[in-house]
Amino acid sequence: MAIYKDNERNTYYFVVRIRQNDGSMKQVKRRGFKSKSEARLAEAKAIAESETTSSLAFQQIAEEYFEWYSKRRKQSSINVIKNIVYNHLLKEFGKKKIDKITPKNIMAYQNKIIDLYSPDFLKKIHTTLSAIFNFAIKFHGHTTNPARITGNFEVESNKRMNYWEFEEFKQFIEVVNDPMYKAFFSTLYYSGARKGELLALTWGDVDFDEKTININKTEYNRQITKPKTKASNRTILLPSFVMDLLNKIKKNAEETAPIKISYVVFGEYHDSISTTTLDRRYANYINESGVNKILLHEFRHSHASYLINKGVSPLVVAQRLGHSDVATTLNTYSHLYPSKQAEAVAFMEDDFE
Repeated sequence: MAIYKDNERNTYYFVVRIRQNDGSMKQVKRRGFKSKSEARLAEAKAIAESETTSSLAFQQIAEEYFEWYSKRRKQSSINVIKNIVYNHLLKEFGKKKIDKITPKNIMAYQNKIIDLYSPDFLKKIHTTLSAIFNFAIKFHGHTTNPARITGNFEVESNKRMNYWEFEEFKQFIEVVNDPMYKAFFSTLYYSGARKGELLALTWGDVDFDEKTININKTEYNRQITKPKTKASNRTILLPSFVMDLLNKIKKNAEETAPIKISYVVFGEYHDSISTTTLDRRYANYINESGVNKILLHEFRHSHASYLINKGVSPLVVAQRLGHSDVATTLNTYSHLYPSKQAEAVAFMEDDFE
C-alpha cells in the first residue's frame, strides 16, 4: 500500500494488492487524485469495497451470523445456537481464515465429535456450521460451502420416546394432592399442550362454557412469546373433569383477590409457577407414586398415545398437538400405529366372509 506522485500530471495515484476469493492476489492501481490525502482516502475505500472473506476469520463471520440470527428467532432457539457457536464451532474453527476451511477439515471435526453427542445434536451442529458458510456466501462474497460438500452426520436418531400408558398416569395423578399441580398435570396430559404453553395460559384463555383453552402464546425463562409455529395457535377442547379442576383453582384464587383475565392460570397474578419449583414438585410426586419418570414434554407424547389407542384419527391428534400437518404427527408417532394393522386386516376378513 503506497501513494505516489505523478510528476507529469501533477497528481497522485495508489497501488495496492488485494487478495481474491480464489486466493490469488490482484494489483489495483488508480490515478488522477489532486492531493495525497485524496489518494489515500480512495485507497482505503478500494480496500474496503474489494475486501473478500479470504481476509476474515471464521470467528468474525460466526459472530456476525449469530447477531443476525438473534434478531430473528425466539429466545429458546437463540440459546441453542449460542451454545453451538461459542462452545463448539469457535473452539474448533474460530481462528482459521474462513476460505481456508475445507471439506476435509469438517470431516475431521465430525470424526472427532461423532461419539460425544446425540445424533440430533450432532446434526444441529452441522446445520449451524453450514448456515454460517451460507451467510458468508450471501453477505461476504464467499464462494463455497464446505459443510454442504461434506454432508451432515450419517447417524440415525433414536426415535424411541418415553410416554405413560393411561394406567401409569392414573397412578401418578392419584398422589398429587395440591389443587394447582393436580390441575396443571391433568391439563398437560389431557390437552397435549406444551409446558410453556400452559405456563403462559391466562384466565382470558379459558372458556368454561365451551370447555376449551386457547393456546396463543408460550413462556420461556419468564418471557412470553408467540407459540412455536402458526399451527401452535389452537383451541383445545377438554373433558369436564379437567375443566372442574381449573374452576377449582380459579375459585381458590378468588378468595384472595378478584380474578383478572390477564392473570396466569398456573401461578399467582402475573407470575407463573417457576420451572425449578415445578420440577421439584414433579420429582416428589414421581417418587411418591412409584411410576417411571418421563420428561414433562413427554406428557405430550402420552396424550398422543392415549388418543391413538382410542382410535382417534391422526388429523385430530395433529390439531390438538398443534402440528402444521398430519405428516408430522405420523412421522413422530408412526411406531404407535402398527397395532392398528391387525384391526385393518380384521375388517378385510369380515368383508370377505
